[in-house]
Amino acid sequence: MNWALLWLLTDALGVHYLLSTLIAFFALTPVGFVLQKLVTFRTPRAQAYVEWPRYFATMGSSLAANLALMYALVSLLGLWYLAASVVVTLAFLVGNFLVNDRWSFARR
Repeated sequence: MNWALLWLLTDALGVHYLLSTLIAFFALTPVGFVLQKLVTFRTPRAQAYVEWPRYFATMGSSLAANLALMYALVSLLGLWYLAASVVVTLAFLVGNFLVNDRWSFARR
């Protein structure tokens, strides 16, 4: 969904790729939270009030690094923005999963 939204905003609508990345983050973070909660970690519904702020903090803290890496890959190294997004996603995949597993969705 992220790459589709990134493409739509950037190529179809002409939005700068960094702004597209930021918009996609805010649009898809709630979707990611629901999918992580229901599918990946399967935590009790009652824990959502604790998990949502933690999840948002986790994803938000990686957002600055995500934007910086996107800028470096696209503007400095000349990589196509969608390829750069794949690289960035893979770079943060394990780290975000581990933080979410051990903190955001940690069973109490």
